[in-house]
Amino acid sequence: MNYKYSNTELWGKKARGSLVNIFTGVLPVGVSLYLHGRVEPFIVFGSGVIFLLGIWQMIHYYKMPERDYVRLEDDILEIRLGIADPNTRLADEEIERIQQMDDVISIKSDKGEEENIYLENLSEEDAEALLNELKHYYGNRMHTSGHPA
Repeated sequence: MNYKYSNTELWGKKARGSLVNIFTGVLPVGVSLYLHGRVEPFIVFGSGVIFLLGIWQMIHYYKMPERDYVRLEDDILEIRLGIADPNTRLADEEIERIQQMDDVISIKSDKGEEENIYLENLSEEDAEALLNELKHYYGNRMHTSGHPA
C-alpha cells in the first residue's frame, strides 16, 4: 500500500519560500550592476548556482503531493525522508519496535536507528489506514502512547 504526501498548503508554502530564495540569489547580480555597471564572474557563478538550486527545490516542493511518503509492500516498509536523503527501506525482520506518540510514528530498527513518520504529512484517511495496516503487520511490535491531557 502506498501513502502519498498530503497537506498541499504546506508544500505550496515551502515552494513559495524557494521562490524567495531564487530572487535573493539573483539580487547580488542586480545590485552589482546598479552600483558598478558590471558583475564579477564569481558573483554570476554563485548567483547561478543559488538560482538553479532554488528552481529545483521549488519544483520538488510543488510535486510533493504526487510522491509516495510511505510504502508498505512485500514485507518492506519504505519511507521517503527528504529532498536530498535516500529513502529508508526496512525489511520486516529489521523492525524492532513501532511506537506512535501523538502525530509521530517512531520506528526503531534492530541496528538501533530510528526513523519517524509524521502523520501531518498524510491525509487523515491515509494516516488512519497506515496505523491500521501497521497494527495488522506489526501488531506485537506496535505500541501507542496516550495523548497528553
